[in-house]
Amino acid sequence: MTPPSEDFWILDPAQIACLASAPRQTIVDRLAADGPLSVDELARVIGMKQTAVYHHIHKLESVGLVHPSDRRLMPGARKPQILYATPAPRMRLARALGIERLQRGTKRCAGAMLRQAERDFAEGFDHGAVHDGEERNHGFFRLIARPDAAALAEINEHLHAIGEILWRSNSSSGAPIALSWTLAPLSDESDPRTSKGKTP
Repeated sequence: MTPPSEDFWILDPAQIACLASAPRQTIVDRLAADGPLSVDELARVIGMKQTAVYHHIHKLESVGLVHPSDRRLMPGARKPQILYATPAPRMRLARALGIERLQRGTKRCAGAMLRQAERDFAEGFDHGAVHDGEERNHGFFRLIARPDAAALAEINEHLHAIGEILWRSNSSSGAPIALSWTLAPLSDESDPRTSKGKTP
C-alpha cells in the first residue's frame, strides 16, 4: 500500500487552472520523476528557454504545485542555484474528475495533456532510441468498444496497475518515457446496430 505522503491530490481550482498548460504539466511531471532540479536543468531537459521555465515555475510555485527544496552549485556557476521539487512524487488529478465544479478545469487539463502527448509522440521519432517488441517505448492505440460492467472494471484495474508499475519502476537507470491515456463515454443516442434503415 502506498503511504499517503507519496500522493498529492490536486483538487484546488487554482492548481487545476494552472495545469491547463502543457509546459507546466511537463515541468511538474519532470520534477516528480527526476527532481529536485534547477531551472537550468529543466530548460535543458525539456528544450525550453530558461526565461520561459522561470515564468512557469513562478506560476506553479504560487499555487503550491512546486516549491524550492535545496540549492546546488552547477558546473561553471559562481553561486548555487535553487532546486525545485513537487510536494510528492505522485501528483494526481483523478479525484477532480468526480467533482462537478472542477470539470471545466479538468477538461482544459486533458486538452493540454493531449497536446503534449502529440509533441511527445513526435519527439519519439526524432530521439532515435525507439524500441519494439517487449521493450517497446513508442506507440499509440485507440478504439471504440462496448464493455460491460465487468469488462470496464477489468480495464480500470489494468490502467491502475500500469500507473503503479510506472511509479514503482522510476529509476535513474531507465530512459524516460511518457504515457498518456484518455477514457471517455460516448453518446449512444443512435445505436447503429438497432437503426431501422431501408435497403434500396
